[in-house]
Amino acid sequence: MEQLRLVLSEVQIATVRAQVALSLATDFKDMSEFTPADRHKKDLNTMLDQLVAWGEAMRAVRRTTTKKPIGEKSSA
Repeated sequence: MEQLRLVLSEVQIATVRAQVALSLATDFKDMSEFTPADRHKKDLNTMLDQLVAWGEAMRAVRRTTTKKPIGEKSSA
């Protein structure tokens, strides 16, 4: 995972630190309905909280970033 994080950061993809190893056999009912084991719930919540935080941060960045034609200078 750590090697993948390094590669993803080089292509400017944000990652979250928390990770959860889920199993199709134990964390999915009939291999389709997500039913995580109780032991995963805390880690899942941490991971999802980090994902939401990144999403909100990226939304703010996208709002303030405007595309300008090549060569056009900003008005500031």
